[in-house]
Amino acid sequence: MSDVTRPDERPASAAKAGTNGKTASATRKAARSNGRAKAASGGSSLGAPTKATKAKKTPAAPKEYVASGAPTVVLPPEIGEAAADIERSLALPVWLLIQHGPKGMLDESVLHTFLMGRDELAAEGPVALIVDSPGGYADVAYKIARTLCSHAGGFTAVIPRWAKSAATLLTLGSTSVVMGSDAELGPLDVQVYDEEREERGSALNEIQALEQLHKVGLEQLHETLVLLQLTTHKRSDVLLPHACKLVSDMMAPLLDKIDTVHYAKQSRRLRVAEEYALRLMQTRCGVGEAKTSADRIVTRYPEHSFVIDREEAKSFVNVVDAPDEVLRAMRRIEMYLRGSGLVAVGRLRERT
Repeated sequence: MSDVTRPDERPASAAKAGTNGKTASATRKAARSNGRAKAASGGSSLGAPTKATKAKKTPAAPKEYVASGAPTVVLPPEIGEAAADIERSLALPVWLLIQHGPKGMLDESVLHTFLMGRDELAAEGPVALIVDSPGGYADVAYKIARTLCSHAGGFTAVIPRWAKSAATLLTLGSTSVVMGSDAELGPLDVQVYDEEREERGSALNEIQALEQLHKVGLEQLHETLVLLQLTTHKRSDVLLPHACKLVSDMMAPLLDKIDTVHYAKQSRRLRVAEEYALRLMQTRCGVGEAKTSADRIVTRYPEHSFVIDREEAKSFVNVVDAPDEVLRAMRRIEMYLRGSGLVAVGRLRERT
């Protein structure tokens, strides 16, 4: 009889051991599968499952901007962001000269801001000057233009809306001018306060009044002489003294109303504006062209509020085209200033 035991005749203990081994192996496989499933679903095989959460990012706070003339006053976002866009697009440091409101004018306080920034101007080089100003004192405008030219090496005037009167004078000192589609400059006839009339008026009023009287006097002399010749049939040399006497008697009351001392004072004031304009422009063009343009801007426009648009301005300043990004930023500044007052002077800076 053989000692080999058939498979179906193994002891019960051996069969049970085999069964237990298979069960343990299956259990280990199930545990591993369960662990992988939990890991994939964000749970943990070592403890209770946890929900996957995405970290919420806090939105960055919008940048705030100030002008160096008032470093504690935050600029409206429409102005600060638009000015920053202009600075980025033109690749030039931006300075602001925005004076929209009853207190806005070119005076010594504005000049002080630019003088205090001379070291910064010299370090940064040519700048872009955003101008929105009704004007002010001619000597202040001239000094600011000279400061920008001598310390920064020049400046580009950016005019979204207007630069009138003395602000036009300042613009004449620029190397180039970027004007909005509806922007305007203005004549340089000096505005003075008339104590008798208690109002401001142009120094050109008296100059043009005398010029008009001179023109009318000559016309009247010609017409009188012709009339006397037709009626008397005498020679002109005989009739001329009589014609002069008639015209003189007619014009004398009008001429007597002119204060010659006051007239001379007004004339000198106009000459100051013309000389400043000449000095600023002759660095960019010839003396002859500068003289013609200066005389035109000071004396050849009918009134102080006359609009000098972008096309006409090309005859005496270097108007250049600008990238679309700059034009869009200028439009945003223009639209804001048409509805709100703002005074902002100095270097544009991001608030820290």
